[in-house]
Amino acid sequence: MLLNKLNKTDKLIYLGLFLIAFAVIICSSFSPMNFRRMHVDSAVYVTISQGITRGLLPYRDFADNKGPLLYLITVPGLFMGGFTGIWITELILMFVSVLFAYKTALFFGDRHIAFIGTTFSFVILLSFFNIHVSGEEYSMPFLMISLYIFAKHFLSQKQETKFTELIILGACLACSVLIKQNMFFLWLGFCMIIFAESIIKRRFVMLGRYVSGFCLGIIVIFLPVYLYLKTNGIINVFYEQVVIAGAARGLEATSLKDIVNNFYAIIHRNYSVLPLFFGLFGMITKYKHTSFCFYLGYTVSYFLTALFLAISGAGGSVIHYNMVFIPYFVPAVTFIVGLVHSVFSEKRIKGAVLILFFCIVFSEGLVRYLIDFSKIIRHSSGRELINAGKMIDENTNPDDTIIALRHAYIYPFTKRNAASKYIFQGAGLDLVPGASEEFISDILNNKPAIIAVFTAEDGDGSTIYLEKWHAPIYELMKNEYSLLSEENGYKLFKHN
Repeated sequence: MLLNKLNKTDKLIYLGLFLIAFAVIICSSFSPMNFRRMHVDSAVYVTISQGITRGLLPYRDFADNKGPLLYLITVPGLFMGGFTGIWITELILMFVSVLFAYKTALFFGDRHIAFIGTTFSFVILLSFFNIHVSGEEYSMPFLMISLYIFAKHFLSQKQETKFTELIILGACLACSVLIKQNMFFLWLGFCMIIFAESIIKRRFVMLGRYVSGFCLGIIVIFLPVYLYLKTNGIINVFYEQVVIAGAARGLEATSLKDIVNNFYAIIHRNYSVLPLFFGLFGMITKYKHTSFCFYLGYTVSYFLTALFLAISGAGGSVIHYNMVFIPYFVPAVTFIVGLVHSVFSEKRIKGAVLILFFCIVFSEGLVRYLIDFSKIIRHSSGRELINAGKMIDENTNPDDTIIALRHAYIYPFTKRNAASKYIFQGAGLDLVPGASEEFISDILNNKPAIIAVFTAEDGDGSTIYLEKWHAPIYELMKNEYSLLSEENGYKLFKHN
């Protein structure tokens, strides 16, 4: 029915939006065209999701510092279609992100300008998108939906936001925070401006309506998740691993010099400073216009996001964190596309010139994409993991346990459970009090049937020696384990 109401141009645009999402996700490490070894972070998330399908629980049976929705969103696709199901989940979430990016872009240009702006915003995403099934990827649709609602509130003819949209806005915030707890700055910046504007204009009744709808949306998502954690008896370990350890990891950069250096590294990464310039330009040029509050909220939100990434110790070096800027890119890139389009408005080949211009400007994303796409043909690391998992299952009993040192790649490919909930050691979990001691105790007492050490050429392999976590384990391996295999990117040690 909806498709029948769309004209031919609109149908082509929506088809194009789907193709943008498909083009991004086709290079996922979970792609059915050629499954490849996932990123180390993705391996942890997928292992926990797989454990949930087997009746295990996050935080109790698997330690991690991300929110539970990151795993729960993955569960349906994994349960019904394995890794292909995860890929389909990625495709759906990415299409929602692209769709609402386009709807937001329409506030800054006509359909064609908005489509090009959306396209190149996701070309920019390609330069940061090196981790699939990540908190940033799964939060993207909630960020995009919320930016659209904020843009509609400030930039549409009628500023009164529907109560259902307020509920959706709060629900999106809750979903994003329950995926990754630091994903709230887009809402914080805009809500601060809406609150201040309502107070200044004495719109107290409307402000009460905003607050009640927004809080209702948060409750709709938070309450079921809270009940899930509470009824399963994992609320305390959730608090310890996600709230306490996650907050400690998010505040690693303690010196002002580190924060400043990180901030400039972040905003200079592939034009990430562009949204800041766009926001400031909008604030200056729209100072007395009704849209000024949008640009103010947009700029404050962007700045708070960048500042928090700078305070986070890894923010200055981890590329995929910049994915959270993609919603901010959409208005900025669309606006620039409109400006450049007006320059070429009298040229017969204006479309080709425009696209070529932006392909050159944002070439980093395209180059990274081509390299990633080539891995579909060149890499067979997924087959190696499958073979390593089969070897583990063939040389162990159903009740046996295993452990992988440092990386968690192997768990989704074997039927054996881990000997410790610390399936991945370090990188935030070292901030959980007593974590390394508990891990060492688990291994020394349980003595897993197989100890796996990753050795593939693009991994850390046996060169990684985390003394705090692994020294007693290596000593145990010398005395009680023998080498089973060095094939398929793993050294597998079997208990004697």
